[in-house]
Formats: sequence, C-alpha cells, structure tokens
Amino acid sequence: MKKKLYYTVQKETEFYDDIEECTGIKYISAYSIEDNIPTEFFTVVASNEDDTEEAINDWLIDNGYGDETFELIAL
Repeated sequence: MKKKLYYTVQKETEFYDDIEECTGIKYISAYSIEDNIPTEFFTVVASNEDDTEEAINDWLIDNGYGDETFELIAL
C-alpha cells in the first residue's frame, strides 16, 4: 500500500526597490499524517526550475526510502 506524503512549495522572495521578486529558490516541505496531525517529514531547497515531485523522490531515495512507495499530494 502506498504511503501518503503531502507537500507544500514556498518560493523565496526578496524586495528590490520596494518590488518583491522571486530569487529562483523554492522550499519544498513534505508532511506525513500521524494521529490525524500533520508532521513535517523533511524540507528540500531547490531551484524554481527543478521538478518538485522529482526533488521529493530524490530526497526519499538519498535518505533510505527508495524501496517504499509514496503517493505525493500537493496541498
């Protein structure tokens, strides 16, 4: 059975001459649900150009979760 992993994406911004602009960096936070409470599992820093779900899968593989199957759900 697939485990569900929920994620959010927040793009980093900075102000230049009172204008908010993206820096090209995004923060991908993944959450699991434990006892009906969302619990942060990990956060990945990536380029805005990087595929979000691919970055999550790369983190999972790099951290010993490559044999598990996850359903990724954007919040």
